[in-house]
Amino acid sequence: METSGPNPKQLKGITMAWPSTDGKAFAIRLQLADSVLDLELDDERLKQLLMALMESSTLCAKKRTDLPSIKAGDPAQAVQIPASAIDVVKLDESRKQLVMRVGTLDLALMIGSANTAKSLAMALRD
Repeated sequence: METSGPNPKQLKGITMAWPSTDGKAFAIRLQLADSVLDLELDDERLKQLLMALMESSTLCAKKRTDLPSIKAGDPAQAVQIPASAIDVVKLDESRKQLVMRVGTLDLALMIGSANTAKSLAMALRD
């Protein structure tokens, strides 16, 4: 891995995840190459972590040549998490967003048309 800073430790796995006693945060246990690291994340820190990971993944995807097309992918290998609430939000005359609540996080996805957004929302509910 290339970085402009210190050499990061390789993550071997996420070995545990559990909620805090008050249910307002959660902890994850990361197995590093030479140690174990426990992190506590509240909703705001989780959003920051997800944003950083998604932005990094988006940048990496532009340089990858080994990624199969979406249709060629195995659905069983995708991340599958149920949404507890789904809605379509109109941003202006031509743009809409699909907003999903997954756990305690709200995720927004840009959609080209209301029909597409409603179809996707119904598919995600099942």
